[in-house]
Amino acid sequence: MAIVKIWLIIMLATLASWYVLKLVNNPKPLAWIFMFWLAVIGTTTVLLYLVSVYLVA
Repeated sequence: MAIVKIWLIIMLATLASWYVLKLVNNPKPLAWIFMFWLAVIGTTTVLLYLVSVYLVA
């Protein structure tokens, strides 16, 4: 269930970012915005996991 929530957050962040960029007249391809949010949330997840493993060990 958590993976579904993460994908939902990525999709909402992608659409919100795309819409804001469209409003300020600086449109970017939707795929690039999706890849950005995927990288940000993926990297954050991995870093938090590594920190928790380090603190437990």
